[in-house]
Amino acid sequence: MTGSEAVNSEMFSCDAARRRTLSYREGNLPSDEMERMRQHLRECPECSEESGPVYDLRRDLRAIKPLGPSPDVRMKLRISASREAARRRSRKNVADMWRTWYGDWKLWTDNLMRPLALPTAGGFASALVLFSAFASGLTVTTSPASRGDIPTGLYTEASVRSYLPLGLYDGDLMVELTIDDQGRVIDYTLPTLGAATPMALRRNIENHLLFTQFNPATSFGQPTGGKVRLWFRSSRIDVKG
Repeated sequence: MTGSEAVNSEMFSCDAARRRTLSYREGNLPSDEMERMRQHLRECPECSEESGPVYDLRRDLRAIKPLGPSPDVRMKLRISASREAARRRSRKNVADMWRTWYGDWKLWTDNLMRPLALPTAGGFASALVLFSAFASGLTVTTSPASRGDIPTGLYTEASVRSYLPLGLYDGDLMVELTIDDQGRVIDYTLPTLGAATPMALRRNIENHLLFTQFNPATSFGQPTGGKVRLWFRSSRIDVKG
């Protein structure tokens, strides 16, 4: 039954009354329809009995508070947004593109040279010992550096400002972090574990990173993005740029 048919009739039918139950309960019907609804509900016990539970159900549904995203979802959204913002900033101008390229190149060279660092250092130490043994008469005089000297450089790596020593992992674990120019984590990888990383461990790492603050890398004295590696050991945390 349409609205015009209901108005022209002396009393609503049951179907028309059911369609207007919620509007009647909330007082949103015209005065003439309100009177006909009251008359219909007085004379129809079935419609009168059904109108109450329908209104109560709608009231209860309105009272339910919307659920917010979980901390895990918020962390993933924050990482995705920071990663996208960093990607857009890196393509904004030539200077940003250069800093991004330099950071990637430095990370690549670090990954290439660090496996060779220990054998090279051992060979150099052996050569130094042999040279000292054969050239015992050679002396070298050095002047101590001033305590007020401040090291200068074109680029400084990101570092950890503060962290909360929470329990994380039974063994040794390395986490490689990407830090933006504000000192915030925009991405992380687990080189020692690869892709098969338990979700519980990832959530534990992300919760730990929420309580860790970083100093951003600098290029020519200006904050920029960079990389930093954290070694979580059973008794301490080692930080490497």
